Amino acid sequence: MLEINAPNLYLFSYHIKEGLGISLESSQRNYHSVLEKIVGDISRLIPGAIARDCQETFLDLQSEPTADLKFKGTLHNHAILGRYLRRSLHQTYALIFDGSVQERYNAHEVQSLLSTLKVLTPDPHSPDNLGQTWMISGVWEHGNSTQIEKLAEESYKTLISSEGWHHRATGDYVGVKLYEFWRTSGGKTGETIEANSYLLLVLYPDRETFQAGWGFYEQWQQVLLCRHQIVWAKAHSQRLNEQLITQYQQIEAIADYSTLSLYHLKTTRDALSGLLTGFTTLEKHLNLMELQIDQYDKYCHQLEQDADGLGLTELTFLNIFSTSVKQTYLPRLQGDITAFRLNLEGIQNLTHRIQGLVEIRQAQRDRTVKTAVGIVGVGVGTACIVAVASSTPPAVPSVNTGPNSGLPEVLLVSVICGGVASLVTFVSIVLWQKLRK
Repeated sequence: MLEINAPNLYLFSYHIKEGLGISLESSQRNYHSVLEKIVGDISRLIPGAIARDCQETFLDLQSEPTADLKFKGTLHNHAILGRYLRRSLHQTYALIFDGSVQERYNAHEVQSLLSTLKVLTPDPHSPDNLGQTWMISGVWEHGNSTQIEKLAEESYKTLISSEGWHHRATGDYVGVKLYEFWRTSGGKTGETIEANSYLLLVLYPDRETFQAGWGFYEQWQQVLLCRHQIVWAKAHSQRLNEQLITQYQQIEAIADYSTLSLYHLKTTRDALSGLLTGFTTLEKHLNLMELQIDQYDKYCHQLEQDADGLGLTELTFLNIFSTSVKQTYLPRLQGDITAFRLNLEGIQNLTHRIQGLVEIRQAQRDRTVKTAVGIVGVGVGTACIVAVASSTPPAVPSVNTGPNSGLPEVLLVSVICGGVASLVTFVSIVLWQKLRK
């Protein structure tokens, strides 16, 4: 039976720090909420596992750009040694989780451990999340390739998706066997990679190699970050492009823009402005992908150089991703941008045309409001004059029948006269406008 000595579960999680339409203030607020939940969950599930001063340091993003949160305790009968490392990596926040037991586990016990450790990790759907990769490592004993694949299959279902993976790849690094698994939108190669669907299984031949493996985690973090930024940009650009096409088709379907109300003219103008902004965002996503694939290739090459002479190294599976990006992702996005650019002049002209209609309609409404105010003013003024004239006391005093004698008649006459004055003014304005045409 397959056994894993000192099994470790890692989670490499990345969050946008600034850029791509996200402000530093907003990202810090969202990231701080993620960290608070981590501390709260660990403290609730393993009471006393974290020292108070460690919590404060871990949550202090302003003065502590890097922090290490260590904890230990027993959860669901597993004696866990845990650690969270947060740091800034370029324009992102990198958050690395490491949970392990210092015992020998069989395949069934490994699944129990993974389920337990998973509840201590952050929600992958938190705001500004770029993506995350799970990694299981340990020293494997008493097993064969069939048992390893079974372990990987069950682990994937435990951590990522009950439906299992769509794709798998294998490689070697300094004599260590690597297995990688992921999913795509439709299950086929070349399709959009599902967010947060990567799992790495790293099995060391002995304890010494396991300890030495820590020396390469910095480079792996960089490789994973580049890949997640590309996958994130691909998914967001594809979604944005579909939205832009739908919006443009809806605007094109309008038969006569001059018949639209002022409100709908403004809505259409804002939608066209959104198309232009969306086009700029597509170009930013393309620039991001081009930059990150260059960085990805550089870090992969660095991994191979660092491993030279230290053991069997074969990282073809990493190069497969690079090839897929260059042959599929980039050309597709470039084609979308080119197609959009062909309609760019028409969108700009239509925007100017609708803006002109908005200004004309706005001016007409303003004149209508001014006219209405003038008409009402004439009516009110007339009513006031009539009211004053009607309330003038007679020369010969008469006997009063009550405190409000004659008041209703005065009000009625005032209202009638004001209404007649307003009507006459309105008719005069209409006739004058017709005579001017």
